[in-house]
Amino acid sequence: MSAGRTAVNRESHSPERPSVTPNARAWESPRGWALSLALISTVAVAARVAYVLWVLGPVRSGLDAIWYQLQGGSILAGTGYVVPTSLFEGELTPTAAFPPVYPAYQALWQWMFGPGATAVRMAGVVPGVVTVVLVAILGRALADARVGLLAAGAVALSPTLVAADSSTMSENLTVPLVLAALVLAHRVLTKGIGWTSVIALGAVCGVAVLTRQDLALIVVLVALPAVLASAGTGMGARLSAAALVVLVVVAVVGPWMWRNHRAVGTYAVSTISPSSALAGSNCDATFGGPDLGSWSFPCVVDATPTGGEPEVEVADAQRTRATDYVRTHLSGVPLVLAARTSRVWAAWDPRDLARRDADETRRYGWQVVSRPLDAVLAMVGGIGLVRLGRRRSWGWEWLIVAAPLVMVCVSAAASYGNPRFNVTALPVLSIGAASLLTGLIDAKRSDAAVRDGPVNGACLGAQSSGSRSRRNS
Repeated sequence: MSAGRTAVNRESHSPERPSVTPNARAWESPRGWALSLALISTVAVAARVAYVLWVLGPVRSGLDAIWYQLQGGSILAGTGYVVPTSLFEGELTPTAAFPPVYPAYQALWQWMFGPGATAVRMAGVVPGVVTVVLVAILGRALADARVGLLAAGAVALSPTLVAADSSTMSENLTVPLVLAALVLAHRVLTKGIGWTSVIALGAVCGVAVLTRQDLALIVVLVALPAVLASAGTGMGARLSAAALVVLVVVAVVGPWMWRNHRAVGTYAVSTISPSSALAGSNCDATFGGPDLGSWSFPCVVDATPTGGEPEVEVADAQRTRATDYVRTHLSGVPLVLAARTSRVWAAWDPRDLARRDADETRRYGWQVVSRPLDAVLAMVGGIGLVRLGRRRSWGWEWLIVAAPLVMVCVSAAASYGNPRFNVTALPVLSIGAASLLTGLIDAKRSDAAVRDGPVNGACLGAQSSGSRSRRNS
């Protein structure tokens, strides 16, 4: 009897922190979670519509946005994928200047809602909602339902993502496409090879490449490793699935590359878009001074032939000028790479970043506020992801969260430090930030339970003693 009392006393005075189980919330049920996500999605729609109408209204569209709008109109009119200026000339000129998916999406949007400036800026509302839904799904898979919803809320109201979705640029689609690939890859990685998921993963990666060709990295960094490391699957099935992913990507991208070969003389996904990025970021202006690590339009002009050369020759000339410059200025590359990395993660003068953002259909004052928030999110979200991964003992799951961050860094290093490139990583960083927040909340509740424990125990003891006294009387 004495030993029993001793054991009970030791247990009751144990210094271990008691387990705290939060009260059940309505959103923890599948129906409640779906309703909560629907509410967050509605908020996302409202935020983007309000931004277009009341924040972006007086801002003039940037050159890329105008290009996409005109190209979408050309596709809709049946004149095809041509140089937009040739629409106003006597002869249509085929082009492969930019990848085709976003112009095709613009054509569909303009068919439904018209070609007006406000209408085309609203085209990002649907991809924005898809992004919110996908980040909730990914957050729930990587952490739990609460983290998924908090991350979705952060994405719904993210100033940077709201601006990106309203910019009439390809970021409208790249963010949800990257997230879709991550969700599918996580499913294949943790649930095993499902051939429908494998085909869908390859298709999403192929469409992503046709939206922004540097997203080909997602095939190497996410799709193939996820398939090859898939749980509970034999090596033969994994190798077959990897081959199927590559085959589907080729089936999606190949016809466009063949079209480009026939129309403009190259198998590239795009021509002027990557070559002008290289020419404008590898020159005297961007290897020093206020443009360090950024991009300079005059450098592109200097690298562009003026004799009416075909598009492919223009792209070759721009690319050659850039590579020759880097080859003769290797000593300056480390500083430039550091500046590009700092810029892409918004760890730079926000006024300079916002001024450049204003050339890409964004409001200067909005960007001045949003860019420091990006820098904070990168730091807080990164810490949260590390803590979450350690707590969950991630293995190959690290691929899912690290790939977008790596792709942002590689894209910036290979081209220039444009902070709009970081949008593909912001949803994953939001998951990390949400996980860190919920961890802090749970720790605070646990500390409160430790403090209240003896009081609650005494109250329970008094209640039990009173009950016994009443029964005895």
